[in-house]
Amino acid sequence: MNTSDVQAQKRRYGIVGNSEGLNHAVDIALQVAKTDLSVLITGESGVGKEIIPRIIHDNSLRKTKKYFAVNCGSITGAIGEREGYFGAANGGTLFLDEVGELPLATQARLLRVLETGEYIRVGSSDVRKTDVRIVAATNVNMAQAIRDGRFREDLFYRLNTIPVKMPALRERG
Repeated sequence: MNTSDVQAQKRRYGIVGNSEGLNHAVDIALQVAKTDLSVLITGESGVGKEIIPRIIHDNSLRKTKKYFAVNCGSITGAIGEREGYFGAANGGTLFLDEVGELPLATQARLLRVLETGEYIRVGSSDVRKTDVRIVAATNVNMAQAIRDGRFREDLFYRLNTIPVKMPALRERG
């Protein structure tokens, strides 16, 4: 861990606290930024999970392309069939916030897009390609959600290539 890089990122993004867990999360974000691996950020509500995708995007080769954030709790249907999300973020980074809230049918569509890089716009039959870096976040206990049948295990493993745990505020010192 390069302590000065981690501290510089914390200052840049206004991250409060100094603990081993917090510094580790920022360090992982910096290390994974240069790759295209999927990242799943977990942690309680209010811990700043949405900052990690910005660090990843802003330090990646995709930084000149679009960063697009989607609150999955407000998605009601066709994530994999809308150009809105995958078309807008093409070449850049798509942040799926609260991914644990996605309905099962939408999870299946998302998995297909992640596996094939292809989607179909609503009202069209044309298959389109997309090239996006996926970073997701959730406060849901994913192991429990999988056991309860509320989240697809195959999608979890696709998103969780690099896990990042954001520590609770009370653990940050």
